[in-house]
Amino acid sequence: MYDGNQVLRFETKYKASDLGGIGIELTDRKGTGNYDKNRTKFNINYVSLNKNTLSSKVYSTLKENNIYYNKGKNVNLINGAIITSGPEFFESLGMKFVESDRTYKVGKNKGKKVLVPSIENENDIPERVKNFFDISYKFLEDLVGKENVVYAEVHLDEDTPHLQFYFLPVVTEVKRKIFETDKDGNILKHEVIGKNGKINYVPIQKKDEKGNCLYTIEKGKFLNCDQFWKDKGGKTSFAQIQDNFNKYVNDNGYNLFRGNVGDNVYHKTKAQKEIEDLNEQINEMKLQLENNIKLNEIELKTNEEIRQIDSNEILSPTKKKLGGYKENDVEELISYSKQIQKENSNNKGIIKKKDLLIEDMANEIETLNFENSKLKNGKAIKERDNLINEQKETISKQRKIINEKNNIINNLEISLTHLQQKIDNFKYAVEKFCKKLGKAIYHLLGIHNIKDNEIDYDFIESQANRINHKYSKDKSDDLSL
Repeated sequence: MYDGNQVLRFETKYKASDLGGIGIELTDRKGTGNYDKNRTKFNINYVSLNKNTLSSKVYSTLKENNIYYNKGKNVNLINGAIITSGPEFFESLGMKFVESDRTYKVGKNKGKKVLVPSIENENDIPERVKNFFDISYKFLEDLVGKENVVYAEVHLDEDTPHLQFYFLPVVTEVKRKIFETDKDGNILKHEVIGKNGKINYVPIQKKDEKGNCLYTIEKGKFLNCDQFWKDKGGKTSFAQIQDNFNKYVNDNGYNLFRGNVGDNVYHKTKAQKEIEDLNEQINEMKLQLENNIKLNEIELKTNEEIRQIDSNEILSPTKKKLGGYKENDVEELISYSKQIQKENSNNKGIIKKKDLLIEDMANEIETLNFENSKLKNGKAIKERDNLINEQKETISKQRKIINEKNNIINNLEISLTHLQQKIDNFKYAVEKFCKKLGKAIYHLLGIHNIKDNEIDYDFIESQANRINHKYSKDKSDDLSL
C-alpha cells in the first residue's frame, strides 16, 4: 500500500514575455494560488532570486556562465518543474492539516473541505517532509546541472506543499547545419514559396553523396530546449525521468506510487489542470440544466393533461365515481375524449389555413383589378416614367458622392505616405540613438570598439535594472514585461 501518488510535472515553454508574471508570483506571492501570507515565512529556499527580478536572474546567469542563446521572442528561455503529492502523503510523514472554508469542486474529494497545512512555527514542519524535498531538489539539480538552476523553493503557504523549480535548458554541444556556398564563401539560397504565397529565400543545406544532410558538431554552452530534452531521451524522456525519480525517492525511504511504469503521459501544468477542473464543473452544470429542462417539460405536459381532463365535467374523477362508471369505461371515455380533442385541434388548423389562403387570393384579385384599371387610363405608364426619372436623379447624386469620397481617400493616402515617411525617419533616428546610447554604456563598463550588431540590449537592460535599483527609491522597478 502506497502513502501517496507521485507528482512530477514539467513545463518547457516559458518565454521572455512570461518571466515578469512568474517573477511576481515568486517574490510577491500573487497569482492564481490560494496563498496564506502567515505561512510564507516558513517556505524553504534552495536557490533564491538574488537579483531584483526573475528576468534579471535569467539574463545575468546566461551572461555569467557564457551561455550562447538566441535572442528571439519565441525562444524558450527557462523550463519549470513541480514536485509534490496529496495531503495524505504529507500526513503520513507527520504533517498536520486543517479544513479550510473552501470545498473541492471536482475529483474524488468533490464536496469535501479543502485541507491546508497547519503551520504556526518551524516545529510544525516534520523532518521527514524537509528531507523529502531535500532529496527531490537534489534529483532535479543533478538532472539539469547546479549552475543552470535559477530558482528553487518549497512553498508551504499554498494548499499543498510543493517544490517549485526553474532552470535553464543548457546543452554542451549542438548540431549545426552545413550550407552550400559560392567560391567567395557566401551562403547560397533558393526561392521557397511560403503558406502566405510570399517568396522566401532559404539557405541551401549541403548534402553528401547519398543525399543525406550534412551537419557539424559545435561544443560549448548553448540554451537549447529541444536539444536538452532530446539528450534526455526524446519522446520517452518524461517517462524515464518519472521512473528514475520514483526509484530514487523510494530508495531513500519513501513510499510513493509512480503510476504505470514507463507511461509517458505529459503531466499537466497548473493552469491546464485548473481549466480542466472548470470544464468539468461546466459539464456537470450543463447536465443538471438539461435534466431540469426535461423535468420541467414533463411537469408542464402532465399539468396540462390534468387540466384538460379536469376541465371536462363529464370525465372529472369525482363525477366518474359518483356516476357509477366502471374503470374500463372511464379509460375508454378518456381515450375517446383525447382523440376528439386532437381531431378538433387538427381541423381548426386546416380551417385556419384555408381562411388565410382565401384571404390571400382575395387580396391578389383586388391588386390585379387595380393594376388593370391603371393600365386602361395610362396612369401606370406615367408612374413608371416618374420612377425611372427619380432613379436617374438618385444615381447621379450617388455618383457625385462617390467621386467626393474618392477625392478624400486619395488625399488621405497622400497624407499617410507623408506620415509613414516621418515615422520611418523617426524610427531610424531612435535606432541610431539607441546604438549610440548602447555604445556609451559599454564604454562606461570598460568595453570599447563594440560594433552595432554586437550590442546586447538584454545585457544593457540588466545593467540599467541594476543601476536603477541602486539609486531608485522604488525597488520594484523593472524594465521587463
